[in-house]
Parts: sequence; structure tokens; C-alpha cells
Amino acid sequence: MQKQIVEFNGEAVGALVPDGDRFRFMAVKYGVWNLDGRLFSRPVEAKQAVTALLSKPAGRSMPAASFWVPRKGEPSESQFSWNAASAVPVSRKEARV
Repeated sequence: MQKQIVEFNGEAVGALVPDGDRFRFMAVKYGVWNLDGRLFSRPVEAKQAVTALLSKPAGRSMPAASFWVPRKGEPSESQFSWNAASAVPVSRKEARV
């Protein structure tokens, strides 16, 4: 047994690596992460699983955004501050809070 590349529509999405008498799937694309680490008896089974997963109609991958609004007794927004690694810039006025 040797490792094999798994493709979907001409694009590599994972690799099959021998693991005993089976093949372990290693995902290289986000769309097949659910299969990462899964063992298959034959390469064709892995390819069928990839096809089944990626052929589903597109849907929401994340829930709709929601926003927190403080209620009475909860901390106000001004009591939160961004850390130095944050991608959101903080104005000098906000930094003094």
C-alpha cells in the first residue's frame, strides 16, 4: 500500500495514508475536514465519502450573526477593551476608558 491523493472535480482535497490494513484520510481542504482521520478499508470508499460530502447543496456553514445587547445589571460595552493583538483599531479616546 502507498499513499494516494484524493481529488474532487480535479482538485486535491485529501490524502489516503496506509494505516495497518486500512487507509487513513488526511484532509487538506476545509470542505472535507469532517473526514479527517477517518479510516477506510478501500480508497474507493474514501472517494465516495468525499463525493457525498462535497456534492451536498450549499448551505450555511455558520449560524447567522447575533449581537449582544447588555441588559440591566450586565456590564456595559464600555467595560470591555480589545487586546493588543486585536484586528479592530481602538481610538485614543476609547483607550482611555
